[in-house]
Amino acid sequence: MPAHARPRPTLIGRPSTILALSLAVSSLTAVAVTQSPGQALANEASVANAPVAAVEVSARASLSLVDPEGSRLAWLVEHRAHREAQRERAQAQQRRERRQAREERQERRAEVRAAARAERAAPQWVMPVPGGGWSASFGEAGSAWSSGYHTGQDFTAAAGTPVLAVGAGTITSASWSDAYGNIVEITHPNGDQSWYAHLSSFERTSGSVSAGDVIGYVGCTGNCYGNHLHFEYHPGGGEAADPVSWLNRNGAY
Repeated sequence: MPAHARPRPTLIGRPSTILALSLAVSSLTAVAVTQSPGQALANEASVANAPVAAVEVSARASLSLVDPEGSRLAWLVEHRAHREAQRERAQAQQRRERRQAREERQERRAEVRAAARAERAAPQWVMPVPGGGWSASFGEAGSAWSSGYHTGQDFTAAAGTPVLAVGAGTITSASWSDAYGNIVEITHPNGDQSWYAHLSSFERTSGSVSAGDVIGYVGCTGNCYGNHLHFEYHPGGGEAADPVSWLNRNGAY
C-alpha cells in the first residue's frame, strides 16, 4: 500500500491511551466524590469575593465534570441561602434591640418630664394644720406666756391630727422642751426657721423635708391647755415674728 494511502493511527485506537483516559476520569471522579463539606466550604471561601455570576459559572463548569446531576452546586446554593437567612435574622435582632433601647429612652424622658411637672404642680408652701381652727395669735399679751406675749400662732385640732412641714427644709432639731413639749424645728434654705410645738409624737426627727410632709401629730405636751399646734416663725433663725404674715407672703394654702 502506498505511504500516502495508509490510515493515520488515532489515540482512541491505542489501548494504552484508553486506559490512561479511564484512569484520569476515575481519579477526577474520586476527588469530587470524596471531597468533604469542609473542603467545599474552603473552595467556596476562595471565591467568595468574586462576582456571583463568575462563581456560579465556575461552579457549574467544575461540577459538570464530576457531578452531572448538580447536587454539589445545589448544596452550595443552599448553604449560601442559609447564610443569608442567618444574616437577615441577625439584622432583624439588631433592629429590635435598637427599637427597644429607643423606647426605653423615651420612657425615661417621659418619666423625667412627668416628675418635673409634678414638682412644679406641688405646693411650695402649705399650712401646718390644714383645716384646723385658729386660737391665740402672734403678739397677744397675757400671763399665760413666759415672755408676756404669744410668740406664735395656735391651730386647734384633734389629738393625733397630722402636722405638716410648711415648706422645704431640713429638720435641725426634734426634742423635748419644758415649755414647748415635743417640738420640731425646721431650717429652710434661706435660713428662716419654723417651729412646731406641743406635738403628741414625732413622725420625722431628721433629714430633708418637702412642703406637706408629715413631721408629727397634734397633742398637748409641755405648757399647754387643750390639744393644738403652737407654730412659730423665726426669720434667719432669730427672734420670733408673725408666722401668718410669713405664710401669706409665701402663698401657703
